[in-house]
Amino acid sequence: MPKLTGALRAMVLAAAAVAVVGIAGTILAFDQLRAVGSRYMIAILFITAWSVLFVGMTLARARATPIVASTGLVLWVAYRFCVAVFSGGWPLIVDLLGEAVLAAGFCGYMATGALPVAYYRRAEP
Repeated sequence: MPKLTGALRAMVLAAAAVAVVGIAGTILAFDQLRAVGSRYMIAILFITAWSVLFVGMTLARARATPIVASTGLVLWVAYRFCVAVFSGGWPLIVDLLGEAVLAAGFCGYMATGALPVAYYRRAEP
């Protein structure tokens, strides 16, 4: 049975860190979250929830994890891109295009990488 190793393990650890910091920050310093404004507050709360869901689904080895995680990440980047476009800030647009590249890599790896395919289907790689 495949184990949680390699890039998939690193992704889960990074998502766990996002979840912990997002939850702790919301509880301990909600005023700072509110200070970024409602548009970015939504994005922060969304990625925190996505991280909790991704880690939970991965630990449960849910077969739907790759598609659910990829869809959520694409929605998060798309939302942030729209906020950047409507805010008129080209530096944020460049930043979000870079994040779109990273999201594409994540989605591609989750869909076709040998380790995620084997891990979520509980098969040998």
